[in-house]
Amino acid sequence: MLKKYTFLDPIHGNIELNTKYPEEKLILDLIECTEFQRLRRIRQLGFSYLTFYGAESSRFVHSIGTFQIARSMLNRLMSKSPDLVKPFYTAILVSALLHDLGHGPFSHSSEPSFGFEHEDWTIKNIKGKTEINQVLSAYNKDLPQKVIDILEQKIEPKWISQIISGQLDCDRCDYLIRDSHQTGTKYGVFQLERIIQSLELIDLDGEVKLIVTEKGIHAVEDYLFARYSMYLQVYHHKKTLAADAMFTSLICRVRDLISENIDLPLSESVRKWIIYKSNKKIKISLEDFFNFDDSEIFTHLKLWSKQKQDLILQDLANRILNRKLFKAKRANILNADELNKIQNYFPENLRKYYCLIHECREFPYTDQRKPILVRKEGQIMDLAMASPIATALMNRGQELDTKWIFFPE
Repeated sequence: MLKKYTFLDPIHGNIELNTKYPEEKLILDLIECTEFQRLRRIRQLGFSYLTFYGAESSRFVHSIGTFQIARSMLNRLMSKSPDLVKPFYTAILVSALLHDLGHGPFSHSSEPSFGFEHEDWTIKNIKGKTEINQVLSAYNKDLPQKVIDILEQKIEPKWISQIISGQLDCDRCDYLIRDSHQTGTKYGVFQLERIIQSLELIDLDGEVKLIVTEKGIHAVEDYLFARYSMYLQVYHHKKTLAADAMFTSLICRVRDLISENIDLPLSESVRKWIIYKSNKKIKISLEDFFNFDDSEIFTHLKLWSKQKQDLILQDLANRILNRKLFKAKRANILNADELNKIQNYFPENLRKYYCLIHECREFPYTDQRKPILVRKEGQIMDLAMASPIATALMNRGQELDTKWIFFPE
């Protein structure tokens, strides 16, 4: 029986899928998979909910939004260059939907703590014995590998991967607008539709390239400034960075206690993940990964906040649960004496857990990797050559290149 399904998205409005179209039926089947449903239990913005109380959206919502933007981009390109787009249409849509499948608890916030890259686990979920793999293989036995090649940027021509992961891609376009909405800020708003309508594929020196036509240059400048502003005001907010650092400190403490054979409330899956950073020989299964989500970490935080075996762990767990966050100061504007004074305040056995250094390095745009190509006055060029604003943003990177020190008030 043919059916239409509608996802009511707060950013993109109605996202409609119709089972009479094979690629849309495939997307619906993938959304229903256990591995994709797990993304409902992964916060999109990590510990940002402790700073912006509306930041409760999930990777599930973002992934569907990313698919919708990819579809809009591809439909635009199809209208101009159907022969170039059609062979890759379904694989690109699937790649957009599944690109964040491998995220762990609290998304990026937990990756330094556990020493893993979400991209690796995305590939393992697509390649392994999973419902996702079964659905993809049933549609086309070569589809899992094609999606992997797109996500790993091993496919030619390069524009195919750039739709998913470039400097102007469906992933960034969705999370900037969505995260801005969720945090109640306006920093991430830009003219998405204008950008989509200005995309074209052209043959340049024998290779098909993705470009932005002249009418979209100002919209792309707007997008780059939105990216710059969101990192400055939201993603690098000092309270969120403090929470990230405290979580890393807490997991470090648990790892140290495990090495000392201290008995703690600890599931076998979480134990494996904690040990994994210091011992890559630990075998973590897809089942261990599936159990690894925000709710599992919250359960452990509550248990650790009540245990009596270790007061440091108890204190750190309570602080994260109840938002008793460390104070934050920019370490790179403190002189050596001020920095030493803060660090020496803590006894050596407490310093690694209560005096934390964190570095941030983000740049709104760089022309050194995957430059955005634009057409201006009939010439194809890097955006930085066509836009003084893009050039200015390239020189503002130092504002996002900071070092912080966190410690109890």
